[in-house]
Amino acid sequence: MKKNFIKHILVFTGIIFSSLSAFAESANMSFTINLSEYLQIQTLTSPVLTANITDNTGNLLSPLYSKFKVVSNNPEAKTLYLKAKTLTENGFEEAIFEINGRRYVAFANIENKPKGQALANCKFGSHPNESPGIVAYPITSILGTDTKYIKGQGKYEVYIPNGTTYITVNIGSNVLRNSFGSNDPKGFYQATLSLTESDI
Repeated sequence: MKKNFIKHILVFTGIIFSSLSAFAESANMSFTINLSEYLQIQTLTSPVLTANITDNTGNLLSPLYSKFKVVSNNPEAKTLYLKAKTLTENGFEEAIFEINGRRYVAFANIENKPKGQALANCKFGSHPNESPGIVAYPITSILGTDTKYIKGQGKYEVYIPNGTTYITVNIGSNVLRNSFGSNDPKGFYQATLSLTESDI
């Protein structure tokens, strides 16, 4: 009788466990979203983009600077390109160059477009009489991230980390002496600085 009782208990317990296993079943579905690579480059509204030449030295009354804001979600550093262009009779030409280990930006007269040869002469450090309509000022610093000047190509590689980066490009007020002369026509001189994703 005791054996039969135990047998009935075991059968009953087995029925309960088999019923519980039926209620424990589950199914899962995973949601997936995709975030594409994101890059945004902006200019900020507080740069100093205009200055006056003080006197016959060619120096500026105050230095110039520009500010960029870059947002990137790339987990690895992204390479951008910092370049400058100025307008000659040949059209827009590269305006960043190097003399004796220092980098400069060339500015061309807007109203009296200089010859392309004048810009070339300035880049070679020729006498100011050989580069009328062109003046040049040094890039004194690029702050906010790591950069590398690409010699002979007139540009910087700018390395952007993940997140938000603020980049300041400072242009000094002391003129490249061989770029300023009495034959430089009066008026506005201009160079356009750009920070781009494409190396074009």
